[in-house]
Amino acid sequence: MHDWQYFFNHDRSNLNQGTYRIFEPEWKADILHWFSQKDVDKQQKEDFIQALIDFDDGCGDFYRYRAYFLAAEALSQFPESSLGDAIVEQLLKWSYAYFRQDKRDWQILPKPLVQTARKTLELTDRKRVIAAFVHLVHTTESLTVLRLAAEKLEKLDPGNKSAIAALALMPITDGDETAITVLIHDIKKIPDQQICRHRIMTLGDIAYGNQTAIAALVHFMETTLNKDNCCNAITALGKIAVGNQTAIAALIKFLQINQGDRICFDAVQALWQIDPGNASVLKTLVHILETSRNASLIDRAATYMLKIEPGNKAAIATLSKTLETTQDEWGRLQAAKNLLEVDSNNQIAINVLLELVKNLAQSPKCPDSTRYIAWEATRTLSQIDPSNQIAINLLVQLIRTADDHSYLNRAVQHLGLFGAGNEAAIVTLIELIASIKDDDLLLYDAAVSLGNIDSGNKVAASTLSQILETTQGECTPLYAAKNLVKIDPGNPKAIATLCQIWERNPYLYKSILMDEVQNLEQLDPGNKLVKEKLNEVIPTLIQFIQIFQEDDDNKNSFNYNATVQLSYESCLLDIADSMTKILQSEHSLQVVITLKDYMSKQFYKNSSYRYEAVFNIIWHCAENMTYPDFSKAWHN
Repeated sequence: MHDWQYFFNHDRSNLNQGTYRIFEPEWKADILHWFSQKDVDKQQKEDFIQALIDFDDGCGDFYRYRAYFLAAEALSQFPESSLGDAIVEQLLKWSYAYFRQDKRDWQILPKPLVQTARKTLELTDRKRVIAAFVHLVHTTESLTVLRLAAEKLEKLDPGNKSAIAALALMPITDGDETAITVLIHDIKKIPDQQICRHRIMTLGDIAYGNQTAIAALVHFMETTLNKDNCCNAITALGKIAVGNQTAIAALIKFLQINQGDRICFDAVQALWQIDPGNASVLKTLVHILETSRNASLIDRAATYMLKIEPGNKAAIATLSKTLETTQDEWGRLQAAKNLLEVDSNNQIAINVLLELVKNLAQSPKCPDSTRYIAWEATRTLSQIDPSNQIAINLLVQLIRTADDHSYLNRAVQHLGLFGAGNEAAIVTLIELIASIKDDDLLLYDAAVSLGNIDSGNKVAASTLSQILETTQGECTPLYAAKNLVKIDPGNPKAIATLCQIWERNPYLYKSILMDEVQNLEQLDPGNKLVKEKLNEVIPTLIQFIQIFQEDDDNKNSFNYNATVQLSYESCLLDIADSMTKILQSEHSLQVVITLKDYMSKQFYKNSSYRYEAVFNIIWHCAENMTYPDFSKAWHN
């Protein structure tokens, strides 16, 4: 088997008569082994590599790329190939567009091509790759390219002299020295406090480890009379002065001078950031706990102490004392939450939450502030102890007896946070749903809560489906569809609703649709019902890729908290990425036929992100179809 055409024999006139083992994964090991055999004529190997890199698939280059990458991997077994330098240079161009020396040759390359090229660089002739990076380090005029190439070279060949020399030329810090100098000048000279604040914050972002910037911030911290900007300077030091002895000494001195002032708490946080374990931090926090009369500052100090030293007895005692002695319900709530963050089983804190929750029994008679604290305590308790029977019983009772509409809605929503599988809660919500007339919002809340505590509940799914059919507008159907796919992933009615809402209002971006696709990724594609759902969903997603348009005037007709406003390109690329994870082999043919026309150069100029999204999908299809089948679909 010395003739390479056993693996690859392109017959353009009749693809089915050709041989395309180069695209079949099970043959890859055999092909690479063939290149390693000494009894195979070198010219045969050279001709095979030439055929691979010259292959013109006639259908968008998807198989041309695959053939080229196989040729690159073959260099690991046949490094003496005369074509090796050109192949590695091409891999670099595909892998790192910014490495190109001729800017006229720059272009944004699709992600699958870039990722595969970078992976292939690790599999091809290592010596050639190292040599290519060395050449780049010595010839590039771009500092950005120099840094990137040197870093890649150092990883490929630790100790490489060219990499070490190039990295030695880089600034000690990641910051722009000129910019840092200008910022320091402005901090010293410009009296405007707002501008000064902006300059300090910018230094904190770009001047990590810069000695001049650290010294300037220390001086500013010690001399400014503006307390807010002093805090800003301290915060910036916490970001850029890690391990810096000058900053550490200055902050310790600052704490000694300003003990008891609220500003010392910012210094405590900054000092711990740059010198974890510093004794002055705990000493200052203890001093605050023992001497301060500011309840808010005491709680902050105790909470931070528990964060850096979980189990600190002084902090726990302080917060426990707050729970036992303060009459301020908001203060008790915050202290309980802070304690539970470090000790989720702290019974004192849980009891306080329950006391606050019981205030709901007096609603709506109690003040609005008390009700708000009670609901917040209920939400917190649901995170700590979602099966708490006292809270569940109270919420069930409230739903059965409440005569205040907003109060009933809130009780229904909160019950959905508790009692997964709790029979009383499930029965209560089912009965409520049966009794609701002409109140879509309450019906929606009850169905969502029921679905939360009883996953897959048919009453909940049926109710949300009913809402989709009968409710006008956009808000309620939108969230009904979103929650329906949680209960019934792949529900065609829910997906159709999401797309219809989007078509009516192109400015309302549907991250929810992507959530649904990602839910489908978790299902078993071998399941008959799942297959049926996929068959219904895929055409909708293909249509989405085809018609989705960019929001060109920054309008945003809706501003719901649950709707994440993402960019146009993110929408297309995320949907494409998710589609590749749920596409089955039986979908590939139709996908290629439907989307291939979006691969033209003219279309790339008009809509590069849609081009890339389609490229990603078809790339996936090419990896899972035979070349003859793909070519037929392409030319259909």
